[in-house]
Amino acid sequence: MNFDGYADLGVAAAAELVNHLAEGWAQGALRRLPQSGSQRARLAAATEAAIWGRGSVLGGAEAEELIQLAARLRLVFASRSAGDADGTAHLVNSLLRDYRAAPQLATHDGEPWHLHFHSQDREVGRVEARGATCAVALATVIGSGWASRLGTCAAERCDLVFVDTSRKGSRRFCSLRCLNRDKVARFRSRHPEGGPASQESPAPTFPL
Repeated sequence: MNFDGYADLGVAAAAELVNHLAEGWAQGALRRLPQSGSQRARLAAATEAAIWGRGSVLGGAEAEELIQLAARLRLVFASRSAGDADGTAHLVNSLLRDYRAAPQLATHDGEPWHLHFHSQDREVGRVEARGATCAVALATVIGSGWASRLGTCAAERCDLVFVDTSRKGSRRFCSLRCLNRDKVARFRSRHPEGGPASQESPAPTFPL
């Protein structure tokens, strides 16, 4: 399924920022960000370029702002996954305010008029614009009744997030790898070492 062009791009960007710039568990391994300021800046710049398709250099302050944005976006996905509708809405409203979301039509670089999610004030920085884009997209999806499509991986030792665009909306895992890890863990919990595992049917499959 698709939400709409802008919301699709914005919620996908939010998920990518969380999965690359927020510390946590990733498919069974603990993920920590670099301690070096230069390494953090390179990681933030590479993540921004991968999401928005433009190579860039981020200063140390901008890099930390982007990392902070990722941490705040993680809270939105975590709150939604915990079923806290009110908390999720309050978190998104805070993002809308703090990143000065102000949807309006804009034209630049020879492009026709198109919608921007962020303020067009000249002093607005890149990170503020990115935050506004993600916040408006999350607000659009949640406000349209699709909050359940924002998920956090259900596998042990993984809190990567995802946007469920499947037809049935039944996705539970960030990836096939975590789905398989979960299947193995369940199978082993039912059949401790030395148990009659060989007499049982194969572990069932589950939707992502």
